[in-house]
Amino acid sequence: MNLKEVCRLLLTTDFSNREVGRAAEISPNTAGRYRARLAEEELDWNGVAVLTDRTLEERLNNGRRLARKAFIEPDFAYVQAELCKPGVTVLLLHEEYAGGAGDGAMSETEFRRRLESYQRSLGIVMRQPHAPGYRLFLDYSGKRPSILDPTTGVRTPVELFVSVMGASRKTFVYATATQRLHDWCEANVRALEFYRGVPRLLVPDNLKSAVDRITASEGHVINYTYSRLAQHYDCIVMPTRARKPKDKAAVEVGVRFAQRWILARLRNRVFTSIDELNAAIAELLVRMNDKPMRAHGGKSRNQLFNELDRPALKALPELPYEYSDWKLNVTVPQDYHVVYEQHYYSVPYTYIGAKVRISATARQIEVYARDDNFPIATHLRSNVAGGCTTSPEHQPAAHKAYSQNDGAELIAWADRSGAWISAFVKRHIEAHRRPAVSIQAIRGLRAMESEYGLDRLNAACHRAIRISTTSVVSVRSMLQRRMESAPLRGTSDEDIPMPGHGNVRGAENYQH
Repeated sequence: MNLKEVCRLLLTTDFSNREVGRAAEISPNTAGRYRARLAEEELDWNGVAVLTDRTLEERLNNGRRLARKAFIEPDFAYVQAELCKPGVTVLLLHEEYAGGAGDGAMSETEFRRRLESYQRSLGIVMRQPHAPGYRLFLDYSGKRPSILDPTTGVRTPVELFVSVMGASRKTFVYATATQRLHDWCEANVRALEFYRGVPRLLVPDNLKSAVDRITASEGHVINYTYSRLAQHYDCIVMPTRARKPKDKAAVEVGVRFAQRWILARLRNRVFTSIDELNAAIAELLVRMNDKPMRAHGGKSRNQLFNELDRPALKALPELPYEYSDWKLNVTVPQDYHVVYEQHYYSVPYTYIGAKVRISATARQIEVYARDDNFPIATHLRSNVAGGCTTSPEHQPAAHKAYSQNDGAELIAWADRSGAWISAFVKRHIEAHRRPAVSIQAIRGLRAMESEYGLDRLNAACHRAIRISTTSVVSVRSMLQRRMESAPLRGTSDEDIPMPGHGNVRGAENYQH
């Protein structure tokens, strides 16, 4: 219906209400009502012609406006913040509002309509409620600061880690040297210490330090070290979907805000260490999180964090997570010693042939059975390549007796008997790393003492060391053939013919 055309027919023709209704496709009663309203407003056609359609509509159809009550407007910024809390509904908030507004309260329908209008004004495409203390979003910034080497003048880019709490949007920013696993775990630990609590979910992007792989059957396979960090803090890693940036919209906004608020302010400053850069970032973080947000009723991130997230976070554990490197699916060999960075560590001999996991921190080595969360062996970490760390409780009874009693006595005999015998025994132990084998070897050497004498045995051990053998059979062969003092081939000494042997043919057999 064109209201201005209806007015023209009523004011410039002598049509009856029925005729006007037929021409304008309205009912005769509606035409009569508009005729009466024009008379009440004392409007003629010249007055109507200059009015806009909206103004004419408001003047002739003002019944609803006159009947409308003057509502007490609620604080929709407060309403929006309260909706983020667990169990809070629009119905509950309307009841609380109506109880305080009394006769000036609007209906629930009007309350919902105006709330939706307020949410649209915030630019919300789809409302994604973030329960307080539930999600912590984690990501790295695409734009990176750099560190200047004062000696060479070379600038080295570093990474900018950003974390954002879901409900309050409180933001943490920290510079790391790389995005590798060690730096990623350190940044996560510092973020949790910054918030002084633990959320239910850690929501990272799909970087390699957090997610080993994504498969159709298993979904996200979390990096083992990172999953241990989550277990330490009693939370769950829930990565975002690949190529779905809206899943982590909160941290995407936080990253952009950090770039504008922090990187832009530090663009002209020169930093010679990553610690110096992080000190400057920490100063700006305070101002950043104290900045009022217009969309949240002028409240800052810190204010919202104290109201929403802080009470809902779980307490931090007594000790922070200590980074550890893991080796998985390691088979325990027959000598019940597993190797980490060329050093050997014992495990209980009953695990020979089993699969174990090795955890290495800066201070210690822990070995775990495949499905056990308690270590089966713990050792102080050693940097001696080729060395061996053995706990007596891991040894079988025979090996323990060797190492504690018989073995000690035999080694003492070797040390007393001569420098080359002692050196041969030590080399045998290092090479074989099997106590039972070494004890048998030393017993064999001691038996040769009574048969050949210490001088000849000492010389044979010297020759064995020179030809790089730890075989006791070779030592006995030298003594039997009286070769312990013979010069070695290729040395400065003149070569001597090989001693005769009954089973060796002479040269004359090959002359014809």
